[in-house]
Amino acid sequence: MAKKFVCNGMLGKLSRLLRIIGIDSTYTNEGMGILLLARKEGRTIITCNTRLRGREGVFFLSETIPQQQLTAVVDAYNLWSEIRPFSRCVICNDELTPVAKDAVKGRVPFFTYKHFDEYAECARCKRVYWKGSHYRNMLKEVENVLARG
Repeated sequence: MAKKFVCNGMLGKLSRLLRIIGIDSTYTNEGMGILLLARKEGRTIITCNTRLRGREGVFFLSETIPQQQLTAVVDAYNLWSEIRPFSRCVICNDELTPVAKDAVKGRVPFFTYKHFDEYAECARCKRVYWKGSHYRNMLKEVENVLARG
């Protein structure tokens, strides 16, 4: 069964990086309410909050650089086999589904439609993804983890 995480308010960037590599990760600013959310959704809490250190179901991070945090989580939970880059929406965390080029006509910029043929869509928020400059920028953010995997 794939591992699921919830990052607290200090780790929004880490949550986004986990999503980029395809790991189920949500984010909350609800303080100690994170404990209820994690239990309800079967998630492991990732935090830098010392008040949560040592609690069951909590992974405490001492790293402060998001890319190092990402490596620490992937190593600690041996997520190497679960990495599927660009398979989740970086906004709402749902899995992406490939869609036909015709299905995104009028929903992406003309230049994009003209120069790209592969697209994916989030079923929840309807955001459309393609391998443009944003893709290359996100790839750079996670390249150290992907190179190790």
